[in-house]
Amino acid sequence: MGRVFFKSRASEPADLAFVRSFAGEGPRAQASAGLVFFWAGLLYGLQTLVYAAIEAHWLRIVPPFGLWLAIGPTLPFLAVIGYVAWRDRKGKGGVATRALTASYTSAGLMNLVIAVTFGGLALSRQSTAIWLLYPAVICAMQGAVWYAASLIRRRLWLGIVSAGWFVTTLALTLLMSQVAAYLLWLGLALLGLMAVPGYVMMRIAAREGAVTKGEPATGAVSDPQAAREDLAFIQTLVNRGDQVQMSGGLLLLCGGLLYGLQCLVHGLDMSGGIRLPPLGHLINGVLPTLLFLIVLGIVLWRDRHKTHANAGSRALNAAFGGVGLANLFMNVVFGYTAFTQKTWLIWMLYPITLCALMGAGWYVAAVAKRKLWPALVCAGWFATACLLAARVETPGYLLILSGALALLMALPGYLLMRFDARRSA
Repeated sequence: MGRVFFKSRASEPADLAFVRSFAGEGPRAQASAGLVFFWAGLLYGLQTLVYAAIEAHWLRIVPPFGLWLAIGPTLPFLAVIGYVAWRDRKGKGGVATRALTASYTSAGLMNLVIAVTFGGLALSRQSTAIWLLYPAVICAMQGAVWYAASLIRRRLWLGIVSAGWFVTTLALTLLMSQVAAYLLWLGLALLGLMAVPGYVMMRIAAREGAVTKGEPATGAVSDPQAAREDLAFIQTLVNRGDQVQMSGGLLLLCGGLLYGLQCLVHGLDMSGGIRLPPLGHLINGVLPTLLFLIVLGIVLWRDRHKTHANAGSRALNAAFGGVGLANLFMNVVFGYTAFTQKTWLIWMLYPITLCALMGAGWYVAAVAKRKLWPALVCAGWFATACLLAARVETPGYLLILSGALALLMALPGYLLMRFDARRSA
């Protein structure tokens, strides 16, 4: 992997302990995640199947038991969460564990924001379709997470789970008018795509943990050449991070400015501040995307000779690929539902979902980098999602979205570019 120069031989054990902590923490974190997945899929999958039976008139529940059915799975699931937290309370909390915990926490935060916004709109508009969109969106997010995991770990079964979640997303979208079939499919998906993979993760973690326990202590350096290769590997992760940050910052800056200006023009037109002719609407709808594609092409051409063979680049590419796939499927979900329901409100839920997704991404960045400003950006995106839900179908909706794109996308993109330029100098 290239030569690595050490300041002192004494620093090798500490550096190697950091490197090998990834292997040591991986099985523990995977076992905890698998346990949570298993019980969440089992409990909520069975609950959903019972609701499907009730909706199909195969089963009848009297009111007291209906309440227990609604809250029953949550009580044992909270006990599982408490047990996992207690069991891992003495964990070292290294880089790998912190990143994995941040990912799951961000997914939980996004889940909460979407549940609150969609639930509030469903109640205020008396729309079952809006509430039924919520599980479809979460399934698309699950597909993105498992897709990224399949590319990072290079395991076929993870890719199959990802494909299953994306198929479930499409199936739920098509079955929204048939609630019993919708709930039946969702219940089976929770059992087959969450509980079963959770059990598999626990089994794999147990096997990997047994292998890890048989290895020498992390402080012992038995092979100096292997030590240098391990440290060179970590160095490539750091170097690649700077390169990716520069390109990502440029794309965020241009995307925030172009689409922020687009939303601003549309918002001013809706509020009566300006009057766009039909040609103006066409230009404002198409031009920002054309310009952004030009910028994207320039970035790809500039980075064409950069290799992406290391794990850091593979993880980043997998994450962006998963988000892109989720975005594609959410376009189908919201577009098809808006068309079949004949309401513009459904389509306006799409930006709310994207804002929640951006907030989840910046939460992971804040925890990983341990910086305050990414946390502020994260909070801004989650607040924007709630504000958009409150101002949906008003001119202020697009004005809020325009301001968020400028302050929470373009400005952070500029800051990323500045930080990278400072390090390069």
